Amino acid sequence: MNSKKLPRHPSGARPPRDQRPPRDKLPARWAALRILSDLREGRRTARESIDDLVANAQLAPQEAGLTTELVMGVVRHRLTLAKVLGTYAVHGWQRVSRQLQHILMIGAYQIIWLDTVPDFAAVNEAVNQARSAGGSKAARFVNAILRQLLRDIEAQRVPCAEADLVRAIPVSETACLQLRRPVLSDPAVNPTAHLAESTSHPTWLVGRWIHHFGREAAEAICRAGMRRPVVQLRPNRLRIDAEGLINRLRAEGFQAEPTPADGAAVPGNVAGLMRSEAFRAGLFQPQDPTAMKAVEHMDLAPGQTVVDLCAGAGTKATQMAEIMKDRGLILASDKETGRLDQLRANCERLGVTAIRVVPSDAIEAAVAGLDRLDWILIDAPCSNTGVLARRPEARYRVDARTLEGLAAIQLGLLNLAARLARPGTRLLYSTCSLEPEENEKVAAAFAREHSDWVMTGSELTLPCSDGPPATWHDGGYWCSWART
Repeated sequence: MNSKKLPRHPSGARPPRDQRPPRDKLPARWAALRILSDLREGRRTARESIDDLVANAQLAPQEAGLTTELVMGVVRHRLTLAKVLGTYAVHGWQRVSRQLQHILMIGAYQIIWLDTVPDFAAVNEAVNQARSAGGSKAARFVNAILRQLLRDIEAQRVPCAEADLVRAIPVSETACLQLRRPVLSDPAVNPTAHLAESTSHPTWLVGRWIHHFGREAAEAICRAGMRRPVVQLRPNRLRIDAEGLINRLRAEGFQAEPTPADGAAVPGNVAGLMRSEAFRAGLFQPQDPTAMKAVEHMDLAPGQTVVDLCAGAGTKATQMAEIMKDRGLILASDKETGRLDQLRANCERLGVTAIRVVPSDAIEAAVAGLDRLDWILIDAPCSNTGVLARRPEARYRVDARTLEGLAAIQLGLLNLAARLARPGTRLLYSTCSLEPEENEKVAAAFAREHSDWVMTGSELTLPCSDGPPATWHDGGYWCSWART
């Protein structure tokens, strides 16, 4: 039976029905509503929106944790939420305004996934938001749908192995919330649609994963994409080792445990991790083991010279500097100037001096002045389908045309690297994508155009969230090249 009732407010009365957000700071649910609106318009990523609200003092730091949980949760489960809520919208989900869709999804996410949030808080705040957005009619509509959802809960948590899959919503690796009415496609009739709906991935994307990797692997990819990711940390080898970092983090109150990649994993509450003393002291950099593997394959040594064509905020560039013991030279470039500012800040925090930041329009001139060039890293912009747990919004932005456009950019970057290379220079191409168009097919196109280069190694890693949290990892691809 449903164990979650809709109690009255602890004071004995219902909360005020017309609560508006305070003018100075946004409460978590109102901040989440604003961020989801920005995301849907494609203006920025969820993390950028949250960081911006905190930086501009519009979101109190203590509200950032719940805001992040609500935003990431709704984005991660958006298709599932739409499928479920659509069964309660008499005139169809597409007829519901975008703002009310967001309000309903925030409320339903709390009811379905968050055991720690009282139902009255989720429902009443959603009703307040709806009234602010569309008046009393909108408030009654939201109230009716969320209360009907609550009444339809047959079992708050049931083992997935015992669940009726057309009525069950997966909420963890082992448990489902089961409703009294069917809300998902029947897996016996349309297994691809059911997998897509239950894990909130576009059906066309799930279908191609089944085609390329097989059903079992596709299911594992989908499971990884619907879960909260474990934060993996790379110890700054210039200052500390993995054991020392884990001890420092535990001393600050964080869960931390060793990983097979000789790093640290923080599987529990990570709120405040990026404001910790260990972070400010430059003792670690968040980085997944799959992303680290590409750089580790380069077999770097102190004194070498490397070019990083797509450095971003410098995660791989600083990893290379640490492996090189901060001796040598790394020219780090990126088209986005804002990323270069982040890169400089990361270098300062981590104590890295071997990196020289170069604007993208000056990289060719900078390379021309080098005495030697050992490696060029092309960590190319991509669809991010290997890291959907960390970048959940990416699954809704990719399509066949996007893949085609990205492949052209990626091949162009490889061609640029070939032009910049000297005799003896090696290339390392990497993505955080699972798609052949961005990986193997780009490599094949490069090989056709450059017969004087030979591939010396490659690896595709599929994301995995099965097993202990310390062993979880993202997906990605790399291949290396040398002149024949």
